[in-house]
Amino acid sequence: MESMEFNTPKVVLYTFATSPYGLKVQAFLAFKKIAYEIVYVSPFNMRETLPMGHTVPVLTIDGESKNDSQEIAHWLDERFPQRPLYPVDGDPCINELDDWVQHCMIPANFRFVRPALSLALPVQLINAWRLGCAMNRTVPDNAIGAWRFVWPLVLLWAPFVRREAENAPGNSIMAAARHVGARLSKELERGPFMCNRSEVSVADLSVYALLAFGYEAGLTGGDGLFRRSRIREWALRVQGELDPSLPLVPSQIQARKLGS
Repeated sequence: MESMEFNTPKVVLYTFATSPYGLKVQAFLAFKKIAYEIVYVSPFNMRETLPMGHTVPVLTIDGESKNDSQEIAHWLDERFPQRPLYPVDGDPCINELDDWVQHCMIPANFRFVRPALSLALPVQLINAWRLGCAMNRTVPDNAIGAWRFVWPLVLLWAPFVRREAENAPGNSIMAAARHVGARLSKELERGPFMCNRSEVSVADLSVYALLAFGYEAGLTGGDGLFRRSRIREWALRVQGELDPSLPLVPSQIQARKLGS
């Protein structure tokens, strides 16, 4: 009897270890249990490294590439329909919440790391420095090097980071954190997962990726929302749905582990 050979797709993710959009895609892949190769890109030579465009993340499957986290989520459901990210009933809450992550929660995260003249400046400087160290430890060939020592200035000057931080809800770190906490608590009032659903969706994974990174990378304030029992219990349920062999945070930058 002849043996059957199955071709395993070659999946490669190009990203930063600190990219919130790349972390979302990593969570999608871990939920679908899709093995992949990760390429940590230097922000100083992205055009030369990326297979398309000049922003991360870029996901390549057998040579075909896409570079938007929401578009990648739909693409993954098309290519790997098992464990769908989007429910078959088309619940509008899922898309609305994922859009909220893009336009409110991610900007709030940028506010936590981009220095600004406020009472939160010490927290922002510490977090920015930690992100610089994370980049230095993950980007190969010492491409970050001495830049890690002035990473707060890199984040201060980067136009994209500035625009995102300015779009955060409220006018302070605490106001942004309260907004995010209130929205997440509301979405978990009647169900074990976001949008009061009984199964994981793209909305859960998008939120989880950001919260888990802040916590495990040891960012100041990254443990704040996990002090709410409802959010912590939800996060542990989501974590239980992910392939543990596909971690979001590499060991070289992990300061603590969720659930331990």
